[in-house]
Amino acid sequence: MGNMKILAGPKSEQLAQKISEQLNLKLLDISYKYFTDGETYFKIEGNLEKEDVIIVQTTYPNQEKRLLELIFLTNTLKELGADKVIAVVPYLCYARADRRRLDGEVVSHTITMDLLQQAGLDSLITINVHNREVFHKTTETLEKYNLSALPAISDFLKDKINEEWIIVGPDKGSQEDINTLSKELSLSSFILEKYRDPQSHEVQFNEADFDCESKTIILFDDVITSGGTAIKASKLLLDKKPSSLKFIVVHGLSDSEVFKKMYDIGVDTILSTNTVPRKDIEQIDISSLISNFIGEKFL
Repeated sequence: MGNMKILAGPKSEQLAQKISEQLNLKLLDISYKYFTDGETYFKIEGNLEKEDVIIVQTTYPNQEKRLLELIFLTNTLKELGADKVIAVVPYLCYARADRRRLDGEVVSHTITMDLLQQAGLDSLITINVHNREVFHKTTETLEKYNLSALPAISDFLKDKINEEWIIVGPDKGSQEDINTLSKELSLSSFILEKYRDPQSHEVQFNEADFDCESKTIILFDDVITSGGTAIKASKLLLDKKPSSLKFIVVHGLSDSEVFKKMYDIGVDTILSTNTVPRKDIEQIDISSLISNFIGEKFL
């Protein structure tokens, strides 16, 4: 590859700075502002002819704005002569809208991927995408990589655990991640049985027949938005009288009020990775995970 540089998208400057420092790559100068009507103005500085550029832009809410900004930047870099454009999108929006379940539903994930490719994107790197299989099959000619945040989470926890810790997944969809974490940390684990009530359509859990009394529980999930699942799972687990309940999530998308409710019912620690940057909870840094992958794959 040619001479690679990093471009920080709006609201992802901190992560881009860390990656540029870890890889010793130049951070491109970019200016942007928001007009009164909300539209974004961009100006990318410097000669980009034949350059390889990594855009760092996570697409957390307002996700449509973040996504459109990523498309604008990708297309402009190509127009300015960039040789290859790689997007690091730690949280990829619309990945959950990956299939048509009812007639007339918009499959937003497919459209998102197609738009990125049409803008000129060569490679896409994300973390813990909603459905790995669908992600890789969508827009197959776009080079895509899905990284796991689990090594960073394991490293963060390793020096804090003891044998009385248990890792818990909220549903069968978390089985693979829970198995990986429990193996990495040499801890026991179990999965809750989640179902949707046919009348109310609300998420419910079957009673968990596991001994958690006086033990530390790690409730792990890949994403939190409304918090309905996490709060109900936490209540169920707290009824088992653990000594401590910690909630760890990869993508922390919910507002602060959701976390306040979790603290109020007895959850004592909430952690997320910085795929979605926030200041109200402690975050596990995934910049080294991304930098190591870029170094191995592209440098």
